[in-house]
Amino acid sequence: MFTATTSFWQLVKFRALIFSILTLLALLGSIMVYPVTAWNVIVLVLCTLLATNLAQLQLPRAWHESQLLFVVCCALDLLAIFTLLALSGGVSNGFVALLLLPVAVVAVLLPAWLSYVFALGAIIAYSLLLWMGDLTQILQAAEGIGHHMLHTNVMQPFSRHMWQMWCAFVISAIVISWFISRQTALNRNTSEQLNQLQQQQVRQEHALAIATYAANAAHDLASPIQNLLLLTDEVQPLIAAHPATADMQQQLRRCQQIISELRQHAGEWRDLKPAPLLPILRQSLKSWMVTRPDIHVTITENTDDSRCHIKEATAVAAALFQILDNAADAGLQQQKPQLELKLTLQQGQLSLCIIDFGEGLSEQRLAELGHLPQHSEQGLGWGQFLANVSIERLGGQIIRRNRSSGGMETLLHFRGQA
Repeated sequence: MFTATTSFWQLVKFRALIFSILTLLALLGSIMVYPVTAWNVIVLVLCTLLATNLAQLQLPRAWHESQLLFVVCCALDLLAIFTLLALSGGVSNGFVALLLLPVAVVAVLLPAWLSYVFALGAIIAYSLLLWMGDLTQILQAAEGIGHHMLHTNVMQPFSRHMWQMWCAFVISAIVISWFISRQTALNRNTSEQLNQLQQQQVRQEHALAIATYAANAAHDLASPIQNLLLLTDEVQPLIAAHPATADMQQQLRRCQQIISELRQHAGEWRDLKPAPLLPILRQSLKSWMVTRPDIHVTITENTDDSRCHIKEATAVAAALFQILDNAADAGLQQQKPQLELKLTLQQGQLSLCIIDFGEGLSEQRLAELGHLPQHSEQGLGWGQFLANVSIERLGGQIIRRNRSSGGMETLLHFRGQA
């Protein structure tokens, strides 16, 4: 991934280093009276390079994200190095390999294809230096000093040794751009994977904290719920005519059943053997439809003879209940109490597509849903977060997207485990 802030300051440091190296070499050449075509042009190039370096620091922060800025700066560096080499001996200058520095930097900071473009630019620059020869000697020959030297440098610049140097430079430029860009891509992929693992670890830690509180709450609620059931049984003759009595008893029994299942599943946590997921999903869907008779559910199945086994398959039920409840509530808010479910099992891969008829979510909310614990009046927060963590912990995947016709589509996907 192209991270603007880090890459920008890497570029700033690189250009400062290039300027320092070129300035130091120019000072050493001046002290050692190195033959140079035009010192005033060299000073002008160095001043221009310094001005662009300082101007780069004054650019608005929005420009830090522009890859065009990186390309222009590296192109200026390549041009400056080429000009200084052309004025100080051309390919006979031992520092001609400095042409490869912008290629290496582009390979690190920009996409691979740009590094190949800069490698081609460096090869063209080296070829021009090779064709021009030493400008100092050419100018001396043009003034009538050393006509034979002019013939040697201009008419026969591509000797066998020069061809070998050119081929070596071409190979170096191509290998550097290819190898560094490839390694950089691998490092970026590794960094993204590590970032995803860190985010997943944070979600797992949140889920563990929630699970701890939930287990304590379930333990503390067991006795009050049991007492409420006993009290409702005692007062039922007195309030039997009230229409809410049956619903109240049903909800209390559901709470008792949830706590009972929680205890049962907690006692079976050591049993991590893979179990078939399809029958568990079917049973979970039936159980959920019993608790939500107000929702019209349409189920379509497309299965083959394969099996999808996952560890702790029973844990999928709790996550599925959360997702179905939220989808049903979203439809109820739009006066559309219905869901469409598509259950698919093909070649050991099981998918459950849940389509609701709510109003959908904004792009930002859709991106955050299930990834960050959050509170919401619509009930789309902690439940979805816990569902995501549970599904991902079991090796599954949840994909949510808005439908063009309205509502939202939630896809649960599992790959079978050995």
